[in-house]
Amino acid sequence: MTTFPNYITCIQLLLRYSTPSNVISHSIQTAQTALRVAKRIKAQKISINCDFILAGALLHDIGRCKSHRIDHGIIGARLIRKEGFPEEVAKIAENHLFAGITKHEAVKLGLPFQNYLPVTLEEKIITYADNVSKKEPILSIDEIIDRYSKHLIRSHPILKRVRRLHAEIEVLLNNK
Repeated sequence: MTTFPNYITCIQLLLRYSTPSNVISHSIQTAQTALRVAKRIKAQKISINCDFILAGALLHDIGRCKSHRIDHGIIGARLIRKEGFPEEVAKIAENHLFAGITKHEAVKLGLPFQNYLPVTLEEKIITYADNVSKKEPILSIDEIIDRYSKHLIRSHPILKRVRRLHAEIEVLLNNK
């Protein structure tokens, strides 16, 4: 069984890499949102690892200590691997952008040729929480799309994937 870093360990790592305080605040908010979502889904007898969600959500933006561009996910994954943390946590850093990026989209965005897509339910919950946790109260899907439309045309496949991911998590949240 994989052991994930706890809250204190994650915060200490963010501080050790001089992660900006606003990024740390956002990461804490993302973790709180992701855990709320996970607990509601878990109450429906769906298996979810909350330790993984906590670590992944807290460390998803650690790469912002070096870059605020789209490459921050790759940088963060590299740092997480360097620290010897579980690969699952590194994958969160790599795959949390928007609702994932295909390898062909990655090349167009200047990233290495590989898929950056959240696969597990935990990855999807963290990605969803990151998208909605830009302010309090959480953002609606329309606000998320408006925000991302500053960088992508509204018909872009990435925005379609954001809508699908949002809908997938919302369905799970509303199944009581």
